[in-house]
Amino acid sequence: MVVGLWDTCVLSQGIEDYENYYNEIHVDDEQAEVKTRNALQSPLQRWPGQRIYYRIANNFSEIEASNVRYAVSSFNDQTCLQFEEMTGNPPAGRRYVYFKKSKNMCGTRVGYQPLQFGSHDVQLTERCLSMPGVIQHETLHVLGLFHEQSRPDRNEYVEIDYDNIPRKYWSQFMAMEQTTTFNVPYDYQSVMHYSKNAFAKDPTKPTIRALIEGKPVERDMGQTRGPSEGDLAKIRIMYNC
Repeated sequence: MVVGLWDTCVLSQGIEDYENYYNEIHVDDEQAEVKTRNALQSPLQRWPGQRIYYRIANNFSEIEASNVRYAVSSFNDQTCLQFEEMTGNPPAGRRYVYFKKSKNMCGTRVGYQPLQFGSHDVQLTERCLSMPGVIQHETLHVLGLFHEQSRPDRNEYVEIDYDNIPRKYWSQFMAMEQTTTFNVPYDYQSVMHYSKNAFAKDPTKPTIRALIEGKPVERDMGQTRGPSEGDLAKIRIMYNC
């Protein structure tokens, strides 16, 4: 569990401030390193077809349910995917995304799980449900995207200050070679990118610096407003839009 990060939100409102409690990249998870890649390569881990069914738990407030619908509608508008809300049972044999409320968890499994049946759960706290961009971040995980700063070519674009990061969080920043970027340019403004101060021991100093002409510079990165063009480009390529 992350201690004290909620107190630093005034300094850093990065996506990691929303999903750092019991999320899909939990630091005590033995699979944490595997889960920090950028984009799934295997077609088996992409949702079959372009229509994805989803359900909203019945304990959501009207505003929370509206935020979920608004969040997924962006993919309907900007990609070839079509999220369709269910009112009854899903078509026979089809998995569906289930947005559920949690007291302390914002997270989900990454990518389609071909050996599982029923719902693919997305757990969201009230705080996460108040931010459509955070809901979209988790939906991009569902579709198969990991965090931007862990893509295999990231050392060309960012420098990680491990001295300012507790060792138990180092796996969150590892570059993974066994994945693909789909040749989409590195995106500092991806909704999948951590903020410059993510998991910092000293939150007044960055843990991630951009590399400009090979030299580290401090700049803002990451955001919680919603998918960037780079995020959407990966989804379009992954799903043959």
